[in-house]
Amino acid sequence: GGKSVVSFDEAVQRVKAACDARDEFEALNGPVTGPLVMARTDALKPNGFEDAVKRCLAFREAGVDISFLEAPETVDEMREYCRRVPGPKFANMLEFGATPILPPKELKEMGYTLAAYPLTMLSASIKAMQISLELIKSGRPTDELILSFADTKDVVGFTGYAAEEDRY
Repeated sequence: GGKSVVSFDEAVQRVKAACDARDEFEALNGPVTGPLVMARTDALKPNGFEDAVKRCLAFREAGVDISFLEAPETVDEMREYCRRVPGPKFANMLEFGATPILPPKELKEMGYTLAAYPLTMLSASIKAMQISLELIKSGRPTDELILSFADTKDVVGFTGYAAEEDRY
């Protein structure tokens, strides 16, 4: 189903509330102690590109640290968002989602400052597990897919733990 979004004014008020809370926290605890505030809009699909950009601009004016335009569908939309909205911007690189998947270097050149590939490692791990299980089931070796035992111990930290143990 489609996403529903709150009104422009309500969206901006929510962002202002979050920014005020951050600012109040920092007034008590010192600068750069509060949370980063990222404001996301899902307005692109239901309301169109102009409304979504207008929201991101208003979020920046309200004091948000990072803006997040959810689900741009073309590289041109991504570029235009970066061109028009100042400040740090977040890209969500979700395979099989609406947004074109781009490498970090290209995103940076376009104007994004943060990028997440939220399912890439999980999905790749699941696929490797499925392939490994099929190899085991059929009696074939898994050597080509797996790390050496020494490399596995290094990656999970056992080699470092053993070195610490030896110190005592």
